Amino acid sequence: MSFDLRQLKAFEAVARHGGFSRASEEVGLTQPTLSTHIRNLEDNLGARLFDRASRSVSLTPTGVLLADYARKILALYEESIEAIEAFTGNIRGTIHVQASTVPGEYLLPRWLVNFHRRYPEVQVILTVSDSAVVFEKIEGGEIAVGVTGSPGNHASVESRLLCEDTIVLVRASGSVPGGRTPALEIQELFNVPLIRREPGSGTQLALDNTMRQQGIDPESLRTIVALGSTRAVIEGVLAGLGWAFVSRSTVTRELEARILEEVPVNGLSISRGLYAVRHKRRTLSPAASCFLEELVRSGLYLAGDPERS
Repeated sequence: MSFDLRQLKAFEAVARHGGFSRASEEVGLTQPTLSTHIRNLEDNLGARLFDRASRSVSLTPTGVLLADYARKILALYEESIEAIEAFTGNIRGTIHVQASTVPGEYLLPRWLVNFHRRYPEVQVILTVSDSAVVFEKIEGGEIAVGVTGSPGNHASVESRLLCEDTIVLVRASGSVPGGRTPALEIQELFNVPLIRREPGSGTQLALDNTMRQQGIDPESLRTIVALGSTRAVIEGVLAGLGWAFVSRSTVTRELEARILEEVPVNGLSISRGLYAVRHKRRTLSPAASCFLEELVRSGLYLAGDPERS
């Protein structure tokens, strides 16, 4: 019973993506070649690893067992290569990073431009989800570094503040007769049709906590719909579906173009931190450690001027 590294890489990619198409793109093999690696691995192990349907595959119990070991083996393989490279003064490797919506879709892509210039041999694979999923992936050892909109309360996770993110109320320009909307009083929020984020969103958590501090039950507000991404919320506001509390950094272009309008609320100031998170007891690879330190060092840039380095 044996297998080689190529087969293990092919298996892990298919297991992670749940299919051959995206896995073949990631590992740079044709689907027939990828299928051959999987079939040879199953033959070598004497066990079926996937149940195959017409358009997707799912892990068998044996496959689930091997997938856990495959992630660890491949991570150690990458770590050993990166350690040798770092020892010789060359930082390189692949880092899997998961971020919540605001930093993942609006802030990190700009920051990565400068990071890539400094470390061209480091490949960053960035996945976007909500903060709750990021913590789950960090705790499970599936990713090395995460960026979230809350520090979390997980004993095994270390959170480091990057910057403060301001949350504002916005509406579509021209959606209220008579021009610009004057500042609202907090009690007037009960009359505002709101679009909110789904549970697990760091933005929504910050908003709900601030409302409770003001003596307002978030559930008592007039919610029209809950949407699963920041972009969906912004598009809903632009379409006139309702108003929304969003990170100011996500609507910079819309505010400058005056297609969205920020609506002040007297006595209400909402901000939350953006955090770099990692597992306390897992050793980072040299590339991941470098990524984290660069991120923390330039953290104030994230929510500031995108042209700064």
